[in-house]
Amino acid sequence: MSENRYEFDNPILDVMLEELLGDAAPPDMSTEILAKLNGNQTEMVSQVSITPRHQKKRVSLWAPLSFALSAAACILAVIAISLNSNSPLTPNDEGRDLVAKTNTPEIPAGTDSIAVLAQQNQQPPNNASGAEQPKPMAIISSDDSPSLEPLVPNLESEPSTWQHPLAFVSSEDIKPMAEQDILNSITRELSKQWKEQGITPSEFASDLKWVRRVYLRLIGRVPTTNELTPFFEGNSGPDKRETLVNRLLFSSQYSEEYLQHWTNLWTKTLIGRHGGTGKDKANRAGLAKYIYDSLQANKPYNQIVHQLLAATGDSRPDSDHFNGAVNFLLASVNGDDTTLATARTTSIFLGQKLQCAQCHNHPSSDIAQNQFWEMDSYFSQLHVSPVGKGAQAGFVLSNEDFQGVKTPEGDAGNYFEQSNGVARLAFPTFLGHPETSASGAVENFDRRSRLASLVSDSPLLERTLVNRMWSHFFGYGFTSDVDDMGPHVQVSHPQLLESLASQTRANKYNLKSVLKWLALSDPFLRSSIYSPSNGIDSPELGDQPLFSRYYSRQLEPEEVYQSLLALSGKLRTPDSFGQQQLAQRSWLGQFTRQRETDEAGEISSFKGDIQQSLILMNGELMKKATKLEANTVLGKIVASTNLTQVKVQQLFMAALARHPSKEELTKIKQLSLQAQAGEQQFLQDIWWALLNSSEFILDH
Repeated sequence: MSENRYEFDNPILDVMLEELLGDAAPPDMSTEILAKLNGNQTEMVSQVSITPRHQKKRVSLWAPLSFALSAAACILAVIAISLNSNSPLTPNDEGRDLVAKTNTPEIPAGTDSIAVLAQQNQQPPNNASGAEQPKPMAIISSDDSPSLEPLVPNLESEPSTWQHPLAFVSSEDIKPMAEQDILNSITRELSKQWKEQGITPSEFASDLKWVRRVYLRLIGRVPTTNELTPFFEGNSGPDKRETLVNRLLFSSQYSEEYLQHWTNLWTKTLIGRHGGTGKDKANRAGLAKYIYDSLQANKPYNQIVHQLLAATGDSRPDSDHFNGAVNFLLASVNGDDTTLATARTTSIFLGQKLQCAQCHNHPSSDIAQNQFWEMDSYFSQLHVSPVGKGAQAGFVLSNEDFQGVKTPEGDAGNYFEQSNGVARLAFPTFLGHPETSASGAVENFDRRSRLASLVSDSPLLERTLVNRMWSHFFGYGFTSDVDDMGPHVQVSHPQLLESLASQTRANKYNLKSVLKWLALSDPFLRSSIYSPSNGIDSPELGDQPLFSRYYSRQLEPEEVYQSLLALSGKLRTPDSFGQQQLAQRSWLGQFTRQRETDEAGEISSFKGDIQQSLILMNGELMKKATKLEANTVLGKIVASTNLTQVKVQQLFMAALARHPSKEELTKIKQLSLQAQAGEQQFLQDIWWALLNSSEFILDH
């Protein structure tokens, strides 16, 4: 293993797979299944009048197809259960039989419906085509005696069989530790694993490398030459690292950059790069304004989360009843369908990938399908109303009483369809812990406010926050997916995670405190170059991260944009925050795209293809950064009275945060002798080459 090896992401394999498999789709087996079942279909009689709250796409299929697929699924399920009955990975087999053993409302398999005896005023699903839809049918019972009476369910919900052990906070008060003690605890916990693995961590990185990292992580851009000068001249003092971190986080000099950077990050985390840009009901500018104002006030993270989940008001920043927080949920609802809101809430704030159980029991944990829909029930009172017209159009988010299906006790539930085609009733239940009330009346039980309190008080909140911030600084979290920290997921450093999470709570969810801990932590100070003994610390190869070195990774497109903007001298302009956001999103559109998933996922396609390479080499932003103007970094260096060799060193410092090597200086000197143009053109060419190098777009 080379001691000078850098580990960079290699996108070639991903690109090849994307090109080869991106358009692949599973074969349509419906025709074959129907052919096999032809002549064997059970006679269908009588109608059951039911209307789902959460309509699945497959519900719109014709009844014979639905029956055939359900029958086939049942056969496959029986076979699978019999083959895997002794497997420890098989989900709770007893829970599969509860459908038949309990008093949970059911609908016979094969029907197209997922709700029975729905409220009288509910409307049928929209039929965009205008064609007459097939009506749901009831299946004849096994004794061939048709029952023409409507199905009247016993409206008791099946109790949850899984409860998350960390859903609720301990009553034990945790005292905040001194900052240095927290930093020592990080080093201590990591050192335990280094010792167990028999490895030696990499040496500490140079001051200049660390400065470049901390600028990227805290304000989203590389430092300029002037910002690096105190470190390489050695006059920054013994506490230079802490002094710089404090300056980036707390000084007025960098306040605007900090706010813009973290507003972008949190907006992207909450609704993606494309949320609120016309394809949903959210106003992206409205959400960004809420986050910006919250960060400016240094609002505690748990308070921000509570406000996002419980928000009511108008989505438009210029309205009298504006509340930017409503845009998080507005980006995640579609009519009565709140499944995306449920998925985002549980994964972003709680680290629980419940959406994997939306259509079936979770494939790798004890989470059953009903747990997803019980969490989704917290959003059943959510109501969205359009307001305004044209350019002034927006939406108002409010709460209204949820009628649902009433139990004898007056509770209101909603149905969901299980994978076996049988419908089931769901009531609000927080990660398997049932509520004492399931009233649909807002004045009796405000479901969203209750959920907001449960989420903001849960210890899962600080765990997920720490995991997300750790991943932001190091490229990897304590779990392979920062949004998946379920009981079935292995945590690389459980004690360290728990310690940092508890201190986050003890410090009242102060986001800047968490950022400071990580910026000054031992692993953030380490070199990205392997030591002779830590070659096994290669999470990019699928190994568990040990954080014995700093993991090199490609800059995000936003970081490239802000870096080039800073080097061009255009970072601080009279343009408003909104105008700056529009300009950035226009540029980012060349590097990212959406993908259709249940999570509204996105793909960053910053792969260095021909189009992107041309944009970086010759685009308007690169032209601005390489101009010989008084306000650009290049212009200031060229205009100085320093020797040419010193100017070359300054260019390397500004672009790569390092001095040029002897070999590089020798080569540059040779080129200078051959150059036909003057010094200015020669230095401009060097600057252009540095900004287009792979080293520039790497955080290392």
